Amino acid sequence: MKKTYLSALVLLALLVRPVAADENLAGTKKVFAEKQDSVVWISGVATISFTAADSKDAAITPPDEETKVESLATIVDPAGLAVAVLSQLDPARGLNGRTVRTVHGPVKVDAVATLKEVKLILADGTEVPADVVLKDVDLDLAFIRIKPASKEAKGASFPAVDLQDSAPGKILDEVVTVTRLDEVFNRAPNVFPGYINMITKKPRVFLRATGATGGCPTFTHEGKIIGITAGRLVKGKPSAAAIIPAAEVLEVVKQIKPVKPTEAERRGKV
Repeated sequence: MKKTYLSALVLLALLVRPVAADENLAGTKKVFAEKQDSVVWISGVATISFTAADSKDAAITPPDEETKVESLATIVDPAGLAVAVLSQLDPARGLNGRTVRTVHGPVKVDAVATLKEVKLILADGTEVPADVVLKDVDLDLAFIRIKPASKEAKGASFPAVDLQDSAPGKILDEVVTVTRLDEVFNRAPNVFPGYINMITKKPRVFLRATGATGGCPTFTHEGKIIGITAGRLVKGKPSAAAIIPAAEVLEVVKQIKPVKPTEAERRGKV
């Protein structure tokens, strides 16, 4: 009798597992199909200005440098607001306080980056001019908004992830991260199924998951967003990818004032 009972349990487990796996795969496919266009690229040109930390070295400060920067980003508002990784768009953060070599010898410098020619690159390749409207250094997030008056923005759609439709995520929960490849693969959409493998609550809540990628959203199989990945930066340590919970990202988004329509746009609506 005992053997029959155990055999029935084993058979039941074998039957249930394929069904659960099929459901998860179907959920992954659905999330990817629905959310892939919400993941975009942000590009820009960063001008890095240096200032000698020691006043006596001011005369031998290194010249400004320009470099192209890019970050993946997630659209979080259909009006054209996206969240990217600040440290990927601000190369000065990795140079600030470092000692650089000059023809006159080593100089410790403070560095500041100014971002220009910012563009939000949509899934269809349209490059929409944009501005950085807010930086959150603690969360390593940059918030970029399209210029609604630009000709590229006219008629364009910005499929946004709903940060309010979220889930907290638990250890070993199966998750889906939607990303996008770079120019080598024509910026094609990409997907990573994975698991949450770490949650920490100090100094704030951060999660890690297999496949989580900077600037990209991670979801449950039901399509609820868990969070957006950025860099966890600790002085003297290399940056580590960490998922910022959707609720925290939403709190920052609420601080950003909506764009007021121009007089011409107001008249057009009347």
